[in-house]
Formats: sequence, structure tokens, C-alpha cells
Amino acid sequence: MKLAFWSICAAICLGCHGHPHPHAASQDPTHQPHAAAAEPVATAERPQLAFTHWTAVTELFVELPALIVGQPSVCVAHVTRLADFSALPAGRLTVVLLGSTGEERFAVDRPREAGIFAPIAVPATAGKRHLVVEIEADGLSARHPLGQVTVYASVAAAQSSAPEQTDAIGRIAVLKEQQWQQELATAVVAPASMQPTLRATGVLRVRDGGEALIAAPVAGRLGVANGAWPTAGQQVAVDAELAVLAPRLEAADRASLDLAVTQAQLQVRQADRERQRMAALHADGAVPERRVQEAEHQVAVAQANLAASRQRIAQFSGAWRAANHDQGAVHVQAPLTGAIVEVLAVAGSFVQAGDPLFRVIDPSRLWLQVQVPAIDAELLATPRQVFAQLEGFATPLALDATALVGRSVAVDPLTRTLSLFYAVNNANGRWPVGATAQVQVATGEPISTLAVPLSALVDDGGTPVVFVQLHGESFERRTLRTGIRDRALVAIASGLVAGERVVIRGAWSVKLAAASTVSPAHGHPH
Repeated sequence: MKLAFWSICAAICLGCHGHPHPHAASQDPTHQPHAAAAEPVATAERPQLAFTHWTAVTELFVELPALIVGQPSVCVAHVTRLADFSALPAGRLTVVLLGSTGEERFAVDRPREAGIFAPIAVPATAGKRHLVVEIEADGLSARHPLGQVTVYASVAAAQSSAPEQTDAIGRIAVLKEQQWQQELATAVVAPASMQPTLRATGVLRVRDGGEALIAAPVAGRLGVANGAWPTAGQQVAVDAELAVLAPRLEAADRASLDLAVTQAQLQVRQADRERQRMAALHADGAVPERRVQEAEHQVAVAQANLAASRQRIAQFSGAWRAANHDQGAVHVQAPLTGAIVEVLAVAGSFVQAGDPLFRVIDPSRLWLQVQVPAIDAELLATPRQVFAQLEGFATPLALDATALVGRSVAVDPLTRTLSLFYAVNNANGRWPVGATAQVQVATGEPISTLAVPLSALVDDGGTPVVFVQLHGESFERRTLRTGIRDRALVAIASGLVAGERVVIRGAWSVKLAAASTVSPAHGHPH
């Protein structure tokens, strides 16, 4: 015959080292029971007990029938590791009955399945006992004092002493097996120190003076320095050589210069022949001396053009040698220590003076630019802490008031925000430039108030609710009135009391269980 276990919380959990929670069996006929192992004496006639208790490392939820002298009682113990809220996969569990006549111990060396142990207790004497459960596992030791229980002389005595049953109205059943599968986690409601904050957006940017756009100082051909062309992401030191630049002449190329020399030589020959002809004609009296002087002038002009053309080709040859033998080349250097974020030119290309070549930033010191709505400007008169939750990072970036380096004096006409600038030490390179953040800016002094993690809140049709764990497999929906938010916490104005446990991971699974019309059934026999 199957045992009906529907346990109701009888007391409020008082913290991580909480008091045990004894629970009486429910009268809910829709609950699917844990099935009992075969026993010599049926236990369905007995009142059923359940306890929930927490230590710093484990949660224990144990179900058992009322203890009868000489009769075996299967104690179904569900053990959860609080480090990750998973089922304890292995270990030894001992049920201890302590009394004036000594102690009785009933142990099992392994679970039936992960998280579920089933020692069988056979009490030898009747009377009041203190029930304790001890757990020993690899790297884990826990002791759960569950309070006083009675060992009865007979089933009839147990039945006559059983408390009156009450309906579990509004309770939500989520079996331990389901909780482990859904990785459900809880936390204790407790006071916390919180600061009033306002929410804003932010972005990590390069500090003023921490960025340089390197341009070509002169026109010329780019060459490789130090055997390799720079790449994006490369770390560079100040004055590190990034490229060489061979200056070039304004002439298009060597062929045009050679043509200019040839043309100048032809002009010299032509002018010289004309001078000789004019001289002969002048000797015969055919032309005046003025014509001879004009011809001599044309020879001088042609010779000057030839000399200039030869000088230009010599300059070009020198520049060519500089480009190929690093003689006289212009060295392009990094103006600061940092990282190359953009390479805007390729080796071997010709560039004009002023063309951008590289962009270098210093990522070791950044600024967090916080954009605060202009309507909240009055709250920012006194600099305070900021907490930035950057995209892709679990740990928030916390900056105190001394990190504030400046603030804008004009409202951005497009976003209607004011900017605050906080210095960020990024020597380890953890924070990426350009990352956006959800920011909380402290606006007042810390206060002590009851709080829960933001992850515990569920928006139920516009109403903030949480799910309270009453005992191991029973939860309750609570409507809250919330207060200020500070980083990952939200203040609770009403709806919870200190010491209660709320679901902080998997709350939506509990919400879905509350909406289900089908009662959960255990997937294994106990």
C-alpha cells in the first residue's frame, strides 16, 4: 500500500542554519504519493511526518511514518547540496534517535538514487526522542537536528496522538526530483545594506588623450618596418616603428623624367644649330646682330632646361634607393603605448600627406561614460558610487566617487541626458572598449532594509511576486511591495519576513507548477 505524503510547513525557516520544520500528512486526495519499500508491517495506518531543515551546506527534506516500537519505519531523506542546489550523488546518511536510554543509529552507505536515501529505523523503546540526521560525503559533513519526536508503543497510540489535519490551500507542490532537474535554488530573506540609486546607461570608451590617429607625414610609398606589417590587436610601445615611408617626387614616374631629359637635349641641339646659322648669315651681312643674340639666348634656355631635367631624375633615383635600401626614408612611429585597433593602409601603396594609416588606443585606462536622464540631474549634485553591469560579464564594475573625472555641462539634445565620466583601471585588459552597461548611480546614504535578489521577482500580470519555500516540496506565492534597488538586490517593504526562503533561480518553473491542474507524481518508488 502506498504512503500518502503531503507535508505542510509548521514553522517559519529561521535562516541558513534553520530550525527543523515538522509537517503533518495532508488530506489532499489529488497528491501522488511516495511509494514505500516493502515492509513487514504496513505503514499506511500510521500518521505521517515530514521535516525540512537547512545547514550551511545541505538542505534535508525527510518523510517517515510515526515511529512504533519494534516496527520498521522507512525514512525517505532528500539531500540537496546548497553549493549548487543539486542532489547529493553519494555519501552516508544516519538517522539518530537520542534519549535518556542512550542513542539508536540507523544508517545507509549510499543513496537509492542521487539525492534520495532510505534508512530503516526500528526503535527499541518507547518515549520521547530527539531526531537527528547526520550526513557524511566527499568534502561535506552536516548534522541536522530535527527536534523531538515520540516513539509510540502501538499504532493505535500514534493515531490517537496525531494532530488534526488542515487543507493545504494555496500550496504549490514541486517534488525534489523536479527541483533538482530544473536547478531550482533558494535564498534566505535577510536585512541588507542598500543605497538609493537611479538607473542609467553607460559605455566604456577611450579616455581623452588615450587615442591617436596616425597619418602620413608626407606623400610617398609605404614600406614594411621590422619585417612585418602591423595588424589589428597588436600591442605597441611608444615610439615603436610601424612603417617606413619613402617620399616621392611630384613627377608621375621615371619614364616621364627620361622623356623630359630627351626633349631638353633635342632642344639644345636645335637651338645650337639655329645659333650657328644666324652667325653665318650675320657674317654675310644678311641678318642683323640682334638675330644672333636671340639665337644664343635660346641655346642658353635649352641648356638650362636640360640641366633641370637631369637634376629631377637624379632626385628620383635617390628617392628610389631610399625606398629600397631604407636610406632617407620617413619612419612612422606610435605616439603612445597601447594597441592597434585599425590598420587603414597596406604595404606598398602610395599615400598622400595626411592620409590615415593606423589608429592606436591605450586600453589600460578607460572612461565609463554614464548617461543620466536630465530630469534626474539634481540628484547628482554630490558625486557617489556607480555600479555598472557590463554586457557579457557576471560581476558588476564598481567605481567609487573618487573615480569621477568629469561631467558634461550641457544636455545632449538628442538623448536628453547628462554624462558622467569615471576612470576605469583596465591594466589587465579585462574590460573591452565599447562595451555597453546598465548602470546604477548611488543617490543617497546606505540604509538597512529587508532585501531579496532581483532574480527572485516574477512579474505576474504587472504585480511583483515571489515564491516562498514552506518546506522541502511545498511553496507559496507571495505578493510584494518593493522598495529601492541596489545592484542585484531589491528592498522588500511588505510581503516577506526575515528568515523565510524564496526561490531565486527557477521561479518561473514554480509559477508554471502553480498554474498546472495536474498534481506532481514521483517517478520512483521509495
